[in-house]
Amino acid sequence: MLTAAGRSGWMKSLRSYAGGRLPRDPRWAAAVWAIAVFVAGSLFLSASLTPGRLDLQVGQVAPEDIQATRTIADRVATERARRAAAAQVPDQYEIDPRITAAAETTVSTVFSLIRAANADPRESYSTRATRLLESCAPYGLVLTEGSVSAALNAAPETLDALESQLKSVVLATMQTGVKQEYLAAARTQAGIGISELDLTYGQKTLLRAIADVAIVPNMVFNAADTQAKREEAMAAVPVIQVLKGQMVVRAGDLVTEDHLAILRDLGLLRDRPAWGALFGIFLILVLLELAVFVYLVLFDREILRSPRRLSLLGLLILLTMGLAAGANSFSGFLIPVAAGTMLIAILLNPGLATSVSFVLAFFVGLLAGGDLRFAVVALMGGLAGVFSVTRLGQRAELMRAGLIVAGANAAAIIGVDALAGQGVFELATFRDMLWGLGNGMGSAVLTIGLLPFLESFFGVLTAVNLLELANPNRPLLHKLLMEAPGTYHHSIIVGNLAEAAAVEIGGNTALVRVGALYHDIGKTKRPYFFIDNQFGGENPHDKISPSLSALIITSHVRDGVAMAQEAGLPQEVVDLIHQHHGNSLVSYFYTRATENGGAEQVIEDDFRYDCPRPQTREAAILMLADSCEAAVRSLTKAPPGRIEAVVRKIIKDRLDDGQLEQSPLTFKDLDRIATVFTKILAGTFHKRIEYPDSLELRGRPARNGKPVNGKNGTKARGGEANGCRAKKAL
Repeated sequence: MLTAAGRSGWMKSLRSYAGGRLPRDPRWAAAVWAIAVFVAGSLFLSASLTPGRLDLQVGQVAPEDIQATRTIADRVATERARRAAAAQVPDQYEIDPRITAAAETTVSTVFSLIRAANADPRESYSTRATRLLESCAPYGLVLTEGSVSAALNAAPETLDALESQLKSVVLATMQTGVKQEYLAAARTQAGIGISELDLTYGQKTLLRAIADVAIVPNMVFNAADTQAKREEAMAAVPVIQVLKGQMVVRAGDLVTEDHLAILRDLGLLRDRPAWGALFGIFLILVLLELAVFVYLVLFDREILRSPRRLSLLGLLILLTMGLAAGANSFSGFLIPVAAGTMLIAILLNPGLATSVSFVLAFFVGLLAGGDLRFAVVALMGGLAGVFSVTRLGQRAELMRAGLIVAGANAAAIIGVDALAGQGVFELATFRDMLWGLGNGMGSAVLTIGLLPFLESFFGVLTAVNLLELANPNRPLLHKLLMEAPGTYHHSIIVGNLAEAAAVEIGGNTALVRVGALYHDIGKTKRPYFFIDNQFGGENPHDKISPSLSALIITSHVRDGVAMAQEAGLPQEVVDLIHQHHGNSLVSYFYTRATENGGAEQVIEDDFRYDCPRPQTREAAILMLADSCEAAVRSLTKAPPGRIEAVVRKIIKDRLDDGQLEQSPLTFKDLDRIATVFTKILAGTFHKRIEYPDSLELRGRPARNGKPVNGKNGTKARGGEANGCRAKKAL
């Protein structure tokens, strides 16, 4: 077992080592840890997403079973299915109305030629027939003898009727659309329609001949519509996936081009580096680091200004990533993201831990092959860990935090497994829940084990540290209680004042209380030189000069700082001890010196504390609480009005003396502090009931008529003792 001195030396060694090893410039610290996290994350993700490569070729026998290391799209199979779907879409045609109109024009033109041939009835039949045949030849119209006879012998009104009927047949045929390959069928259909008309054989033959010329393909190929429909059919084909763990090729099978394509997309072939996967890993890691940086810029710039805290954040993220990579080989549900977020919440702040929870959960999802289930469970566990340590009181409560994380993990696992189609009572879900429960308890164990080392190495002051430092059995506090009990009691009251003020204005209540407990430990060097511990005895200052008295009084700060540093107290507490008097004046001995030796011969600086003025609100609160408690204690009568006047005068004096210039307190804060101090001091130094001396009680009859000091003297003595105890208690 280490002694207190041994533990103190160990802690100081760690801190000095950390101070020498960690970057001191915040920009360098940010750059170093960002690069370290980026490199480590790249290695972890590369090992998970692009494992050992294979040297395979088409036609080679697979030497082993090869499974997919992650879920990917099967590009070749998907493209093949999409091409098949596109091939099933026929070419798209549309009716060209101009061709239909041209067919109608052709009918009109032919009948115009017939009318022209019949224009002069005095001409012979043969002349008109010859003219008709010659005029129709350019249109490809071949007329039989019967057709010519029907045309030349028809009356004008008959020709009009024939033209109208033919146009109806032609339009009816072409309006349904005529493709080149169906042209003959269309003309046959038109012929059927003509044959159904109430006409002579010659007239029907004439109309069929004209229809064969007029009816032409009017369906034209629509390339844009065809392409659009084929693309729509291709888009309707879902992406074919190769799932994580799916067998790609079995041992002994011949390797095909399809196998190589899948293995190449998985990054398992040695034929070329997996630049695409590596680029994706690099880009995502940069984005994740950028997300954390943006959070720090917007909400927590103090960490960006502290190389030590930046280093702590980088180390915790790096440590969590390493634990994730190791746990992932067993199960993604075992990755202890909660350990990292709990440590960040305890050592830095819960808000940052919440933000980092999302980043680490995304990293876990990638590490586990892009499986959203593991990311969800990691996120829920991480957030539960942050919630469970926000009000951490002692280290033993970390096991309770582990139980909370375990419960959150189990609930999240049930949810994601149910979404995946697994029943709550299935063996696989039960196994996953065991991993999640182990994750929660393991996170608590890791946090408990790592927390003391991280606190010591980085010199971080946590709520747990402060609660432990406030234990009265700590060596310095025990020494203060035994050797300077008056100062110890004074420190307790100052702690009450300071804590209440910190609550009122938003300071660190635990820190200011601990600072109050230790602020006067230097008085244990010469306890009887301080009025707290003289108890009505002889005052040693009556025998020495005021300057020497001032030197002794002011030295208690220097002695306290030395004792605190030797005991290994955190620097924040040491700073409170060092700053709680600032460079204020020891007015009592300064006044005595000016009375004895003349004001012109006294140097005021010789009667001031040689210490820095309060730099933080906690140090300023402690200074004011210390001064106000001492001033009110010196009052013979302390009604609330007088207490408030004294408190406000003390605060004004410290303000006028410039002691609060370097602290962040505002005038509003000072007013609220004065109100709180007045309320607590009025309750502490309230007027007490004066009890008569116990001698006056002797001989007086009791309620039963018998004297108190009768034959049984023990009753009187007992009553006297009880009265003393009651008086002391009041």
